[in-house]
Parts: sequence; structure tokens; C-alpha cells
Amino acid sequence: MSEENKIDEETVETVQETTEQPDAPEAKTDNVDPIEAAVQDRLQQMKQNMDRMVKERDEALKKAVEIEQAQKAAEIERLEAEGKLKEALEMKLAESNAKLKVFEEENTKLNRDNVVNNQLSNLEFRNERSRQLAQRDIVEQLVQNENGAWVHKSGSSIQDFITSYSKNEDNEFLFRVKANTGGGNSNNTAPMPSSETKSISQMTTDEILNMAAKGQLGNYSY
Repeated sequence: MSEENKIDEETVETVQETTEQPDAPEAKTDNVDPIEAAVQDRLQQMKQNMDRMVKERDEALKKAVEIEQAQKAAEIERLEAEGKLKEALEMKLAESNAKLKVFEEENTKLNRDNVVNNQLSNLEFRNERSRQLAQRDIVEQLVQNENGAWVHKSGSSIQDFITSYSKNEDNEFLFRVKANTGGGNSNNTAPMPSSETKSISQMTTDEILNMAAKGQLGNYSY
């Protein structure tokens, strides 16, 4: 075998050894709780499904509104073509009033939410999710009175209802636990001197009798 052929074979073997090198092991993910991972995966799937459903609902509502507007526009155009200008004008006016009503309702709801959020800002929630849960729960219990003002369905004001809501034991899980600062009804009376620091010669008769009844006289010096 020629020298040139030997060199070629050695080169081929070197290339094969290089290409056959095992892949570097992938970095291991340590300290991953399989249950936590499964929960997070499930939550992610639920979020994706909810986002998809909301998107489909919004698209369906948008199409329904577009179809309704197209039908009204066609009807108005037909009435105008037939010379029924009064009927066409009434339809336009009714459509404008409907749009104005929707705008007013949205504006009123925004004002309601602002009042609720301002009151909730004075409370200490565990997290943002807790605040959102409380906000939604409170809003669902509000109604408009005869004057158009938002109140609780019991008739109390938003401020009073939120105060009562925050003190309700059923809602304690939403709020941070306040640290015990030692206030309240704690007894601040200074403790009486302990008779254990006294000798018997320093005790009164009542103290000696009390110790004797407890069988503790043997622990004291004379």
C-alpha cells in the first residue's frame, strides 16, 4: 500500500472518531417538583383555553354588531329611497340614542370601578390576585339606586360595605395578617415581685402559709 493511501485512511479514521463523539449531556434541571410542574402546566393550558374562548366570544360579538349595523344601514337606505324620510330619521335617532346609552353605561361602570378601587387601596391584600377577587366580588353586589348612584344591594354606601366586607371572617384569607404589636387589651400592670427571690425571714405569714400548703418551704433559705 502506498504512503498516500495510508495517509488517506488515517484521515478518514480521524474524521469518523470526531463525528462519533457523543453529544454533550443536556443540563439537568435540579430541584424541580414534578407536582408543581404539572400544576403549572395545567394552569398554562387553562389560561390558553380561556384566552381562546374570550377571543372567540369577542369576535362573535363583533360580527353580530357589524351584521346588525349593516342591516340597519340597508333599512335606512331603503326608506330614504322610498321617500320615507321620517321613518329613516327615526331609525337614525334611535340608533344614536342606543349608542349614547351604551356610552353612558360604560362611563358609569368606570366611575363605579374607580370608587371601589380607591376604597380597596386603603386595605392590605395578600397579593394582586386577592385584590382582584375582592374587587370582582364587591362589584357584583352593587346596584344603582333611584338616583343613579352605586350602592350595595342592602342600601349601604360603597365605603360602608367595603369596610364591613374587610371585617367579615369569611374574607380573612384575602388580607394580610397584621402583626401583633402588643396593643389592644393586653394587661400592662407590672408583675408583682416573686416570693421565690425572698428568704423565709423576709416573707409574711400569709406567704409562708401559702408556700407550706404547696409543699415548697423546703426550697427556701432561712
